[in-house]
Parts: sequence; structure tokens; C-alpha cells
Amino acid sequence: MKKLFKGIAVLFGVLLISAGGLFVYTVRGVDQEIPLEGRSAVGLEDGRYRGAFEGGRWSNEVEVVVEEEEIIDIIIIDDMRLTTASFSQEIIGNVLEDQQTDTDVITGSTVTSRAYLKAIENALDTQEEETR
Repeated sequence: MKKLFKGIAVLFGVLLISAGGLFVYTVRGVDQEIPLEGRSAVGLEDGRYRGAFEGGRWSNEVEVVVEEEEIIDIIIIDDMRLTTASFSQEIIGNVLEDQQTDTDVITGSTVTSRAYLKAIENALDTQEEETR
């Protein structure tokens, strides 16, 4: 019986430490400032441009497809952790609609929104086309 209680205590301790670690991982960096400059495809040649943002769990990489100086598609190459496809599609939809990264962020997910937008900006800021 004593071994059972000891086993349960150890399991509870491991679960508590794991939950604490997950909590710290999820909230670390929530207050980080991600400066955005507002980029568009004006002046870019047709092609595919890659950009990334490095920021812990918010790191991501995208490919922006440009035709006739318009953003026609944004493909997530390497998505960030702890996000959903519907969320990423919403922010991408905002960029496609506004044709620039100076767009509305998703309420309650400012850092996540800005991390995607920064990766898109970095792609549009690329001086050379990545792929044709």
C-alpha cells in the first residue's frame, strides 16, 4: 500500500511539473514586441518569395505567391506551435484582402498574428526571388 501511495505521489509530481513547464512555454514571450512595417507586393516581380520569423513558439515560415504585383496566395511552409489552421487562414485572408501586412490582427492573439505578419513581411522584403 505504501508503494502505491509513493507511486501516485511521484506520478502527481511529474504531471504537476509537466503542466508547469507547458504553462511557462505557452506564455513565455506573450509580451514580446514584433515591429511591423507594412509591406505589399508593389514593385515585386511575379514569383514565390519565402520569409520566416524566429520567435520561440511563434517561429514560422511562409511562401508568398506574387502575380502582377498582387499577393495571390500565402502558403505556410513551417507553422508555429500551438495554433490552428482556421486561425492562420484568417490572418492570411486579411492579408490577401488588404494586399498588405498592415492589416487587422486577430483579437486575443496579437503576438501570433504579428508573428505571421512578420514572416510575410520578411518574404515581401526579399530582394531576390526564391523560386519560380
